[in-house]
Amino acid sequence: MKYRARNGFSLVELLIVLAVVAMLISVITPLGINAIRKSRAIAISKDLKALSKTFVNKIYLDNEVPRELKELGRDVDSDLFGAGWKISEDGQYDFFVFTNSEADFETVSGVLVDVRRGIPFATDDYVFLDGGLGKEAINTETLYYNLLGGDVAPLTPFGSTFAEISTGLIELLNAKNARTYDPYQYTDLGLNPANWKDKAYEHIVYKPVGNRLQISPESGYKITVKLLYEDSYGTISSTEALMYNIKNDNADKNFWYFKSIQAEPDELVGKKVDISTLKVFKATK
Repeated sequence: MKYRARNGFSLVELLIVLAVVAMLISVITPLGINAIRKSRAIAISKDLKALSKTFVNKIYLDNEVPRELKELGRDVDSDLFGAGWKISEDGQYDFFVFTNSEADFETVSGVLVDVRRGIPFATDDYVFLDGGLGKEAINTETLYYNLLGGDVAPLTPFGSTFAEISTGLIELLNAKNARTYDPYQYTDLGLNPANWKDKAYEHIVYKPVGNRLQISPESGYKITVKLLYEDSYGTISSTEALMYNIKNDNADKNFWYFKSIQAEPDELVGKKVDISTLKVFKATK
């Protein structure tokens, strides 16, 4: 009896090969995407730092302010980068460089620590360099940086960090008797609702409500914080809040509370927290 040599794959063998290929793709693709993301973040970080360094040299070594973006680098992409400056009240130069290049903020900030994201506050009196992005290009995803690390163009009138923003709002709430409903919960404090309502700064949304200040993570993020006097932690989602008691006589004042302010906490809810342990992180599905 003669047997013919078999050519090609059987259906079962082909399915096995396809399954192996699919498995390899599922493993390799995320690694490749992460590598590309990190590489892009490193490139953006280097560009921002280089532009900022050149800006400093122009001012303090050449004793002049650059007028065009190309003065900061011949190969600067004018469609992706910009820079602005002003002379402060004490006669010093304040400036920042920025980009609208798509890059993951968390990855960039891991490389360039002082980088910020969002719309800088009070840039009306800044002069923006010709030949690059202008003020109108700045949006909530803009990344901006200053080599000197000064408090230049902060995100809010109070600053950019959680400590600065929360302290500023608490002082306002202490000084005024603001109403608790929109838009007066903002306007009674002299705040523009457009700058605060549902708007996140460094992934935190701040909401003044008359006798308390509430904070929540923006959608897609979570907050963890340690319960005061305990070893356990609580987690806050974007639909929940941490609350700072300012004028509620039914509970201890000047404390942060987990989800609600109450004298007798129910399990975790209503317990005081150690706000110094606050951490914001991206929520996982």
